[in-house]
This record gives sequence, structure tokens and C-alpha cells, in this order.
Amino acid sequence: MSENLNLIYVIKQLESGLRRPFMATVRSHGMSAAQYTALSVLDRLPGITSSELARRSLVRAQSMAQTLAPLIEEGLVRREADPEHARQILLFITRDGRERMRAVRVDVQAIEDRLTSEMSDVQAVQLESLLRLARHGLAAAEGQRRTRDLS
Repeated sequence: MSENLNLIYVIKQLESGLRRPFMATVRSHGMSAAQYTALSVLDRLPGITSSELARRSLVRAQSMAQTLAPLIEEGLVRREADPEHARQILLFITRDGRERMRAVRVDVQAIEDRLTSEMSDVQAVQLESLLRLARHGLAAAEGQRRTRDLS
């Protein structure tokens, strides 16, 4: 691969350009980016534990506890004891949480539409696919590094 790609620089510029409008959008709906992420995960994967939610949200368990407290207080997330493991608590997005997410997603979609406005639909799908491949490549490399470190 070419030594002149500067992918990290371009990705950082993209992240910087997305961060401000995304943060403003979720704030305008009364939540933080971490809360939006948690609700998004729970909407896709209802009935997971807080530790699993933390892993999927890319935060520590302690951070997830702080993220969840206001969501539970507002009635956007509910907790239930796991019927198979009484000591384990499962998390679910509520109807109010889904309604809030629908409203936020409209505005988040507008940001994504601006992001891909210079692309064809095919290119936008390719971009998503390539970004996922890049993420998987980094994850695989990190897994290999951890395996070597344990040896």
C-alpha cells in the first residue's frame, strides 16, 4: 500500500467534522453521546447485561453505570432480573426510549446524509463496508497483539 495515504489524518478530520454536529444533535434531545450509544445498542439487543452493554458501547463498566442511571430514572431503560440467573440483571429499552431514539435518529440521519451527500448510494454503502473492514482489521491485529503478550 502507498506510504502517502495519510488515512489516519483523513479519518481524524472526518471524526472532528462529525463530532460537533453529532454532539449538538444528541444534546438537543436531552442526552449524551454515551446515552445515545447505549440506547442504540439496547434497541438492537434487548435483554443484555450492563457489562455486555458496556463492551458493545466501548466503555468501562463503571462508565456504563453512570450512563445508565439517568436513562433508568427517565424511564428510557428498564431493568429485569434474568429468569435463568436470578442474580443477573438484564436491560431493556422502554417504549419511551424507543420514541426518543426515533426522534434522535431523524436528526442523526440528516448528519449522515450530509456526510454522504457527495457520494452515490453505491459509494455510501461501499464506505460503510470499508470502514467496517478497517475496524475488523484493527480488532484482529489487537487480538493478535494480546495473544503474543500473553505468551
